[in-house]
Amino acid sequence: MKRISLHRKTRFGSSKGVSTVIATVFLVLTVFVLSTNVFLWTLSQNALYNQAVKERNQQDVDRLIENVVAANATYWVPSTGTVNVTTVLVNAGSISAQIVTLWVLDATQQKYNVTDLRASNINLKPGDRRLLTRVVQIPGAISANVFNAWIVTARGNKVNLAEVQSVIIANVAQGIGSMAMDFATFGYYTYVAGSSTKLTNYPTGTVSFNIPAGIYVAFRANIRNLDLRKQNITLDSHSLLWQAGISGGGSAWFIVNVDDNKDGTGTIKSTYTPIPIAYLETKTVIFASFKDLGLASFQQLKTPQTGGETFPVFLLLHGTIGASPYAQNIPFVSIFIG
Repeated sequence: MKRISLHRKTRFGSSKGVSTVIATVFLVLTVFVLSTNVFLWTLSQNALYNQAVKERNQQDVDRLIENVVAANATYWVPSTGTVNVTTVLVNAGSISAQIVTLWVLDATQQKYNVTDLRASNINLKPGDRRLLTRVVQIPGAISANVFNAWIVTARGNKVNLAEVQSVIIANVAQGIGSMAMDFATFGYYTYVAGSSTKLTNYPTGTVSFNIPAGIYVAFRANIRNLDLRKQNITLDSHSLLWQAGISGGGSAWFIVNVDDNKDGTGTIKSTYTPIPIAYLETKTVIFASFKDLGLASFQQLKTPQTGGETFPVFLLLHGTIGASPYAQNIPFVSIFIG
């Protein structure tokens, strides 16, 4: 009986030792696995941190080397509270740039507005050049106010819009009036065969100071409002182009409205609607009628039958500037009839 009891005690003690060893092994394995997981998690978090730092540094570098230039900005107000902004954007940097917002400040009133440009997808590759034109609503804005504007890129860079410098030109224009003409684009139109109202090669026309003799023509001139008071100018039906005669007399082509037919031709309207020109706006004005359309119906007019002569030409403009009467004579043009 004693041997059996001793044998049982020995087996029981041996089993308990094995369990302890196994438990210890499992504990060590658990600690190892947990330590390994913590170590791997730490490594992954450190890698994510390093990647985030790297990306942030790259963003900072990209922001510093981004170079968008905005030049030749113009601001004009066709109606109270509406500001038209035009500028030329140039990507002078080595990386692409996206324009996301346009801010416009009426410095006179200390009011501003912002336009979201993201939907327009204005992405500029290196060397790209883009004309940006937007209409921004600022209550109470008028042409005489002072405006500032800037754009913001997707990287957060602010680019001021440099306003076109026209002070010298405006001062010269003010000596003869508030309107100036682009002499380099002066020209004329001929008529479609068989038509007395449809102009050919419209709206381009023929840019020239040499005009064929004895044909029906319409003259074109690009004129710009440079009024120092920044007022709108509206041309009425009394405006005309006068070709003076060498020995007196001469011919007059009165102002007209023309519909663009979108097929390379334009049709002269039988009645006249006054043409408004906002401050710093340039418009093409057509002179074609033998008589003032505010007083009579439209008729074509020919150039002189006799060729081989040079004639002085004057733009005699009439209408309103702001709410006041306006009139101006723009000389300095001559045409050769040949």
